[in-house]
Amino acid sequence: MITIQKQHVANWLMAEYLANSHAVNEKIRLFERKYGQTCAEFSQAVKNSSAENFNQWDDYIEWKAYVKTAEDLALKIDEVKHGNFEIA
Repeated sequence: MITIQKQHVANWLMAEYLANSHAVNEKIRLFERKYGQTCAEFSQAVKNSSAENFNQWDDYIEWKAYVKTAEDLALKIDEVKHGNFEIA
């Protein structure tokens, strides 16, 4: 039998979550540079536009998903920092 310390699992989880968070946040920054605004600002602009632009809608949907993923990862990182996880 192999024994693994909870701290080693926490370190692995933290590394995984931080790497994913970095990648997701880089995608968010690309959209922010592309449109020169935040996702919330872009959301309002797209929703209030009188003409439909499918490329912008596609970007909005993808951008919104990245923002949600970033929020979820931030919560997971916080949980690992505080040791709030179980090993099954």
